[in-house]
Amino acid sequence: MKKKNNYNIFIKGLVLKAYIGIYSDEKINKQRIRFNVSISAKDNIKKENNDISQFVSYEDIINKIKKVLSLGHIPLLETMADKIADECLKNKKISLIKIRIEKLDIFKDAESVGIKIIRKQKK
Repeated sequence: MKKKNNYNIFIKGLVLKAYIGIYSDEKINKQRIRFNVSISAKDNIKKENNDISQFVSYEDIINKIKKVLSLGHIPLLETMADKIADECLKNKKISLIKIRIEKLDIFKDAESVGIKIIRKQKK
């Protein structure tokens, strides 16, 4: 059986503001959130002639993140990451996605706090 090749797409250090958290002030005040996303996608690099529609676009991934944030308050980072993963995995070219989300302004003595999830394409 021939092993399929993959290629990786990443988004590093994307900082956006979002309504995130369980506390009342977090529901009405946006917070700075940093996103790091790593995607494994089916490799079409040698088969296609520079046709972007055959690949996963990092611009599309960023727009999907912004779409999830535009839906309003989300209580937990875990829920936010899961919604982003679900949105991104609608693209069947993506086989695996890793999403790391950090709150940047929560503790004075910590650069950030956050979570990381890994999701695979359903077969």
